[in-house]
Amino acid sequence: MKHRQVENAGKAGTEKPEWYREAGRGPFMEDGFTPQLMARIELAAERRNGEGKVIMRRRLGIAGVTAVLLLGVLLWPLAGGGKESIDGPQAIWNNQSGAAVQPSVPAAPSPSPAAHMSAGYFSKVNFELGGLKYVMSLPIDRDESTAQAVETPLGIVWTPPPPKADYLRPGYTRNTEPYTLYLTPRGHTDLTAESAQRLYTFPLYAGGAQTYFALGYLLSAGDYLVFTNGTYTVGEVKQHSPGKMSALDLRKASAGEVTVPFDLFTFNSSEYSLDHSFIAADPDRNELLLVDYTKDGNGGFIQHSKLYDITTGKTDVLPETVTTEKKKRPTKVHYGELSIDTEEDYYVAHYEVNGEKRTVDIGMATGEQWFYDWWYDEHGEKIDESTIKKKL
Repeated sequence: MKHRQVENAGKAGTEKPEWYREAGRGPFMEDGFTPQLMARIELAAERRNGEGKVIMRRRLGIAGVTAVLLLGVLLWPLAGGGKESIDGPQAIWNNQSGAAVQPSVPAAPSPSPAAHMSAGYFSKVNFELGGLKYVMSLPIDRDESTAQAVETPLGIVWTPPPPKADYLRPGYTRNTEPYTLYLTPRGHTDLTAESAQRLYTFPLYAGGAQTYFALGYLLSAGDYLVFTNGTYTVGEVKQHSPGKMSALDLRKASAGEVTVPFDLFTFNSSEYSLDHSFIAADPDRNELLLVDYTKDGNGGFIQHSKLYDITTGKTDVLPETVTTEKKKRPTKVHYGELSIDTEEDYYVAHYEVNGEKRTVDIGMATGEQWFYDWWYDEHGEKIDESTIKKKL
C-alpha cells in the first residue's frame, strides 16, 4: 500500500514551494547535513538538468531520498529536540500532556462551494495511490508541499495542511487551526471533507499558549495509522521537543469509537541517521521494521534491526542481517489534467522471522547514505558530506 505525493503547479508564476523557505530548520541536527543543504543541492540539480516546473519530488517512491531529506516538514522525526528545527513531527499523548481527547465522528461539516470560492480554493495536490489519482483542493493560504495521503486497508487516510500565521517571522510561524485526519473510501478520488469521515482532530496547543502540536509523516501498518509528530514553542528561537512515533487504531476510529492516539517510542538525535538506516511499516501486519546503524570504530557501521509490535509495544531483535533491494514500479506524473506514465525507483527490505521470509517497502529512508547513493545515481559523482559543502 503505497503512500505518494506529487506536487502540482497550482500556483502560477515562479513562486518556490514553501519547503524552500522552511528547509533551513531541521530535520537533522548535525550542522553539515541539513535540509537547507539538501534544498540547495536539489535546486542545483534542477538547474543543471533543466527540469520543468512540475517535478515528482519523490523520484525513489516513498523511500525516495529527496522526500526524506528535503521535506523535513514531513519527516523531522529524528531530531532530538532543541532550537531551530522544522515545524514537524513529535508527540503529546503521555498522561502529563493534557491533550484533548477527540472522539471519532462520521463526517465533519464542510464549507459550501461558495465559501470555497471566497476562501480562494485554486491549488490542487495530486496523489498517486493504488494506480489511481486522488486530488486534494486547497485554499490559497496552505502549503501544498505538506499535504499528505496514504493508502490503508480501510481506504485513503489524508490530512490537509492547516493555515499558518507569521510567515515572515520564522521563530513565530505557527498553525492557526489544528490538524485533522480524514478517511475517504478507496476509489473516491476527490479528497474533500464533505465526502470523508473525520477520524481525529488533534489539539492545536500542546501544554501552553505558545506551544503547538506538529504532525509529521504518515504510514500504514495493519490496523494502525503510524505517524511522526511532536511539539514546538514559538519565540525568537523556536524550540522543539524530541520527535516521537505514535499510532491511531484505524478500525476503532473508522467505526466511530472514541479513539485516542498513543505513543510508540521517542527518537533521539543519534538514531536512524547513519548509513542506510530506515523505518518500514508492514501494511499487512501491526508491525514496524526498525533498522539503525552505529559506527564500529573502524570506519564502518554495525546494523541493529528489530521488529516493533504496535499492539503490544514489544520489540524482537532480528538475529539475521536485513538486506535491501532497489526496484522499479510504474507510476504517473501529473501536469494539471495531463498524466504521463513513467517509472520510479523504490526500495524494499528483506528479512526473516522464525524461518519465514518477509519483504516490505521501506517507508522512511532516513540514513545519510541513501542520499549519497541517490546523488551518485543521478549525477555519476561519488561524494561525501565535506565534498557537498565545498561544491556549494
